[in-house]
Amino acid sequence: MKAVIEIKELKQDWNPPFQKERETKEVEVTEGELFESNGNGGKVFRLVKIGKDRILVEYDVGYTNKGHAHPTNRQLWIEKHSSESFSQLWGNDGLTKTLTLKELRG
Repeated sequence: MKAVIEIKELKQDWNPPFQKERETKEVEVTEGELFESNGNGGKVFRLVKIGKDRILVEYDVGYTNKGHAHPTNRQLWIEKHSSESFSQLWGNDGLTKTLTLKELRG
């Protein structure tokens, strides 16, 4: 089974001219697969498990799940047609990646 995930990336300069760049793409991912480059040769996410209408995603220690101050677990479920946003912690600019589970293919 594969999950179709939409990834929206927003980069924001922290210095003038304070530009924003947006990029949207879709990826097909299977259980155990790493996906989405962190820009340093590694990957940000790993699809841990595919459920009935949701996926369990693990994210890199260099990111935090937006809206959660100090998560104790770096894994979370994303429901079908729902989104979760992740912000880079130590980058030179602001970087947010938003994952949306579009569909499951069997």
